Amino acid sequence: MRAIALMPNADISESSDAPAPALALVESGQAAAALDTTLEAETSALRLARQIYAAWLQRCLRQGAYRHNPGAVAALPRAAIDHQLDRALQLAGAEAAELLPLGALQRSRLTTLCGLIATLAGTDKQHTRAVQTWDRLIDLGLEVLQGFADMEIVFAAQRAAHDPLTGLPGRAALQQRLQAEQSLALRHGRNCAVVMVDIDHFKDVNDQHGHQTGDRVLAAFARLLRGALRPYDGVYRYGGEEFVLVLPGATAAQAVRIVDRIRQSVVARPLVQTQAGGLHLSFSAGVAALTERAIASTLRCADQALYSAKAEGRDQVHLESCA
Repeated sequence: MRAIALMPNADISESSDAPAPALALVESGQAAAALDTTLEAETSALRLARQIYAAWLQRCLRQGAYRHNPGAVAALPRAAIDHQLDRALQLAGAEAAELLPLGALQRSRLTTLCGLIATLAGTDKQHTRAVQTWDRLIDLGLEVLQGFADMEIVFAAQRAAHDPLTGLPGRAALQQRLQAEQSLALRHGRNCAVVMVDIDHFKDVNDQHGHQTGDRVLAAFARLLRGALRPYDGVYRYGGEEFVLVLPGATAAQAVRIVDRIRQSVVARPLVQTQAGGLHLSFSAGVAALTERAIASTLRCADQALYSAKAEGRDQVHLESCA
């Protein structure tokens, strides 16, 4: 007898630049709390998809009575499973890139399962073909169950990789994203811009207002960047007060205009409130195109452009000049 172990119950155009963000007061813990809420929702949606599926597989095993009644297979609740999968991937947003292949594989397996169920429905229950089809269905069914476990592992790894202060992924996730985007650029000629962003005079914020206010500024700035861009754009904390934006589909020139629009909105209003009043800040940015050159070279070019923006007075966006 087979031993079964089941787990318990688009491109940017001139007219499609990112909208200006709605600035709000963000306390130091709010971004992290919002991230925890989103990640928990992602995990819950995926967990629910797996539980719905596991319940169906258990029912099939009971009704089929381990091959004695192979035609008695319950209808697969495909719509409910797909709904939870879609919800999990949507909540994952830009970080869903590495999950998309796993999700596509799951959907392909589920489609095959539906085909096997239809085959069983039209097969004589006593026929050898019914038993063979039922065996295939159970084997594939266990693969799907493992597939859900694989996706949950990826979700858990993403959760562990996020910066608790800003709620943003860090350098390891950035490297993976840039490798994926570079592959797309090389295969399909898709544009992608990389932007290095640095908050101006951030040390003064810590010195004059304290590190707690500095943390609030970082959290607010991260929230602002995330809200200003498209769901599939990437925002990463690079270190300290430095952030990196990944803008798939954007040329470097388009990215300059997008980021400059965000820059203007930042200086227009206070980023956070302090006891002394609203705290106005600015940022500088350097933009580089993601090409066939090494990813480290692209980041270095963006950093050089950022350095030029800083050297020429800050509060501006520069385009790379390196080859």
